[in-house]
Amino acid sequence: MNRPTKGKPLNKPGRDIIETAASLPESWVAMPDILHRLEARRQHVKQVCQSEGLDVPSVKYQPNAWEFLINHNYALVWCNVFKAASSTWMWNFNLLAGYTQEQLLKANEAPVAMARHKYPRPSVKKLQKVLNTSPPPLSFMITRHPLLRLVSAYRNKILAGNRIYKKISKKIIRTYNALGPPVPQETKDGRAPRHKVALVPSFPQFVQWVLDEEARGSNLDMHWIPQARFCTPCLVDFYVFAKMETLDEDANYIIFTSGINKVIKPKVINRSVGVSTEEAARKLLCQLSASQMDGLLHLYRLDFQLFEYEAESYRTCVGLKPTH
Repeated sequence: MNRPTKGKPLNKPGRDIIETAASLPESWVAMPDILHRLEARRQHVKQVCQSEGLDVPSVKYQPNAWEFLINHNYALVWCNVFKAASSTWMWNFNLLAGYTQEQLLKANEAPVAMARHKYPRPSVKKLQKVLNTSPPPLSFMITRHPLLRLVSAYRNKILAGNRIYKKISKKIIRTYNALGPPVPQETKDGRAPRHKVALVPSFPQFVQWVLDEEARGSNLDMHWIPQARFCTPCLVDFYVFAKMETLDEDANYIIFTSGINKVIKPKVINRSVGVSTEEAARKLLCQLSASQMDGLLHLYRLDFQLFEYEAESYRTCVGLKPTH
């Protein structure tokens, strides 16, 4: 999928920004290097799963079918990893379900809720049955660097003052005031809101809350739960492990292999408007203590291993020794 050119976005105040100029090439053929890369990812995930003893269900590791969407007409199975091109692909799946662009743009209902009218949440048994059909569907998930995904979630849900997270934000500020003062709320484009500036948790406060939630055994929020726990790739047979870092080519493979290029009208949603996530991450992650960074690396250990991400630059900026 080609990157959008700059143009006036279609969006409502407070809603996700939807770029209008994303386009597909007229035709697309997967080159050998792309096929090799996708196969290498499959094999790597398989090897890590086996070495970790996660390739068979256990008391602590069970297949999770909750966030899968199954499109029977196009033989597509997608595990929706939030904060990893999820809004863009929810748009695509809603178009495949029969919604029009106009309906999606004017809808007051959340895209996920609209999708679930068309794609009921499958049981594990139903998911496995679909994956075992012949020929098998094209099953995929999109992965993202765990720490960048966490930063993206913080900016979108906490720093921007998302109303759903206001109650928990107040609790975080009260509980972790010893970690420093809260920070001014920012809008999605990185600017302070026009009305009276509200205060939201700082990134270190937010991270400590996430780590403590994990230590308590709480179910982590879908926007920052480890991807390996959310989509259970060791117990679900994924054919494509797409990555945000190579998403143009990976998305084209999914789109043209499945034949949905004739149906979808691509949009790129939630693109960074102000400071990029990468730039924000360099600032925010280096605010953490060494123990907090160590806690995040432990929390997302499987994500780093399965999907081949590294965190050396973030380790060193908080004073942790390099791993090699």
